[in-house]
Amino acid sequence: MINPLLFCPSVRDIPEVKATWEAIPYDKYVVKKRLEPRAYQDGRNCFLKNKEYTHLVVCPDDLDIDKDSFNQLLWDIEEYDYPALAGIANLDEDRPTVYCCMAQKFCNYNEDHTPATKGAWYSSIKETFLPSEPIFRVGFAGFACQFIRRDLMEKVSFEGSCNGGTGCMDWKFAQECDKLGIPQMVDQRAFFYHRRTTQYDEVRAWKNGEHRPDEGEEYFIKAN
Repeated sequence: MINPLLFCPSVRDIPEVKATWEAIPYDKYVVKKRLEPRAYQDGRNCFLKNKEYTHLVVCPDDLDIDKDSFNQLLWDIEEYDYPALAGIANLDEDRPTVYCCMAQKFCNYNEDHTPATKGAWYSSIKETFLPSEPIFRVGFAGFACQFIRRDLMEKVSFEGSCNGGTGCMDWKFAQECDKLGIPQMVDQRAFFYHRRTTQYDEVRAWKNGEHRPDEGEEYFIKAN
């Protein structure tokens, strides 16, 4: 039986995002007010310790977790048992038809960050068109409500690859999946709206060291 744990690293409080969490009837583990390296290690450690959960699902604090899209991914996992599966999300609010996933041919895993090549990102109208099939393999999935199976979580570091290891957590995950020979799959029927620039001043404040790294907290939100 599939029993996912939603992992929500959060330095922001976006009401629209938090409202979508409430519609998902599974446990959530929220790490508040901690920078990514600490937050992601907290999430990984919690998941590995609590063995009743089968998958960790990365739900960033700027991503609306649409219930129907979540259920689509859940069905895919139950049907195909993918080790790593995500939906798709807009790159940001200004580019709603450009998605934060890309084909393997654009991914140079020796680099410490995602490529900036024009046309690397999948798109619905130009640049790199989405494939015709609903589920396809990507080189980078961008943690768009990404399901990660327990055996894979035991092998990956959940660390960053850029800025001295403090950023690019999703790119490091892609690098490690490539090294392990693990395919990252995406279902384009599962769309999640990405509010990347919302409350971004708060993100900058944390990155600029304006908050103490020990003032955060972590807690469970149990499903009813």
